[in-house]
Amino acid sequence: MKLTFFYFKVFFLSTVRNIPALFFTLIFPPLMLLLFANQWEGKNLLGALIVFFNYSVQTVALMLLGMGVTQEKNSDWSKYLRTMPIGILPMIFGRLLHTLFLSIINLISLTFVALFLLNIQIETSQLLYFAFIALAGGIPMALLGMTIGYAANPESSRSIFTLLNLLLLFGSFALPGEGIFGTLRNLIPTYQWAQLSLAHINPTINSAIPLLWLCGYSILFIIIFKKVYKRSIHKV
Repeated sequence: MKLTFFYFKVFFLSTVRNIPALFFTLIFPPLMLLLFANQWEGKNLLGALIVFFNYSVQTVALMLLGMGVTQEKNSDWSKYLRTMPIGILPMIFGRLLHTLFLSIINLISLTFVALFLLNIQIETSQLLYFAFIALAGGIPMALLGMTIGYAANPESSRSIFTLLNLLLLFGSFALPGEGIFGTLRNLIPTYQWAQLSLAHINPTINSAIPLLWLCGYSILFIIIFKKVYKRSIHKV
């Protein structure tokens, strides 16, 4: 446990000292909410808050975690840890704790923006529900991030994660609901993630459907991650 908290401290300090990582992880999501809220004004500000709650967690769980895994997987330190009795589990748990902590910070900053800058009218129970779903939806995002992290090389990982992070953001709300795009958006994890929160305020949405989609994606990503991880370890 002490080692886990030690790694958490190391990862957190490295994020704070890395200005680009700090900006895109902790500052960019609230800025995006401020920008897009003006476009959604008078329509569905709660919908905008849901999307960017999820996006803030997604940025940490997918992008930051995934790029961290890519950098660490073949590092000399990781190779050394695999020869030790304790292995790399404390480092993995430390990074997951770091991911959870940063996600909560993001949600708090977005809540501040929503309540005090955008004056969004929202009940406390709704706010807590949206935050809970955002954190729960971070599980499949983290699994996807770690899978890509172990599959990608350090040179290409940043471009992959940056592009995928933005595509998943716009896929959660930007596709039309009719025709081929209406069918396609049902296959996007972030769309189902947003639908699960929207079901709390929209009685026409059946929450069981997006929940099943997210559970299915989690199982799929676990299976793929195990295969990619074993293959990566055997190469080391």
